[in-house]
Amino acid sequence: MAKGKKSKSRVISREGGPARPESATTPAIPPADAAPNIEAPGVPEPPVEAKAAQPVSHEGTQLADWSVRPERTGRTVKQPIFGGDEDADLPDPQDAKEVIAKADDEAEAELARLRRVLDKTIEQRGADDPTALRARADIAMFLWQAGRLDEAIEIEEQLVPDSNHVLGEEHPEALTARANLASSYWTAGRTDAAIEIEEAVLADAERLLGPDHLATLTARSNLAFSYSSAGRKAEAVEIQRHVVADRERVLEDDDIDTLDARANLASACWNADLVDEAIAAEERVVEETERINGADHVDTLRARAALASAYRSSGRTADGAALQERVVEESERLLGHDHPATIAARKTRELNPPEPAQT
Repeated sequence: MAKGKKSKSRVISREGGPARPESATTPAIPPADAAPNIEAPGVPEPPVEAKAAQPVSHEGTQLADWSVRPERTGRTVKQPIFGGDEDADLPDPQDAKEVIAKADDEAEAELARLRRVLDKTIEQRGADDPTALRARADIAMFLWQAGRLDEAIEIEEQLVPDSNHVLGEEHPEALTARANLASSYWTAGRTDAAIEIEEAVLADAERLLGPDHLATLTARSNLAFSYSSAGRKAEAVEIQRHVVADRERVLEDDDIDTLDARANLASACWNADLVDEAIAAEERVVEETERINGADHVDTLRARAALASAYRSSGRTADGAALQERVVEESERLLGHDHPATIAARKTRELNPPEPAQT
């Protein structure tokens, strides 16, 4: 079944969509009079599968994405596979401890680099300069992606009042600081605290940025995730329907955010036991992903695997078995016979064989 995603970002502009990095030559510390930017409020998904672009640091360079990490499972790791959570534990082709150690070393090196950037920024511009706030936001984002939630929340809880003081409560970056804190609360299981902030963020985003701004749409989607977590399932579905309709209206036909919105709607519908609507949304995701990315794209393969799981869960075992067979064949052709995703697809097929024809 499709897994929706909750977004978490740092840079949005007052008009239009999310700001994009301009080039690798962007100066490490922007000019003092540079127009302030922040990204659409949002989270990765420790609880759900993420497919968002990697966050961008205030240096204009890509931050390493540490949200998908090998779990400490002896000599196995959690592999990114298609087909279902029950298939996630697979033998690691290398010693898992060595893989973990390397990932940890790289993460610590990146965190040290981000902290050096913050120290240099404070030295040159002072702790209250907006660039210092952005550097702190980069560190909090990294810690959140790495699963170090307590540390991320500690930074973000202080970043919110500091952003309000330096930039003003209605500045987009102050709005994003609140949204990111809410996302961290949600990731940490503090759902009520997340909802309280996200309801206010959505109201402010609609007022300050407009109902059609991508940041507003993201804030609305994030609130739906929190409602679903709190058992407010009908409200979550209604909001996600709203987000899909808005993104279809506002964005280009091939925009990836619209695909994500449909996956989020499917996830909300499953949570609310709206099986037919969930499957219809997942079928649309497969159709659109294939049209946009091509039949042989890995995202198309992943979408088909999710739909096969949805068919099985809804009792459409024959449809699920047929589509799973296609997933296996395409995984072997596109990824290789021994790829973890291919192994998982075959295992899923074996665990869910087609029912014998009735005579």
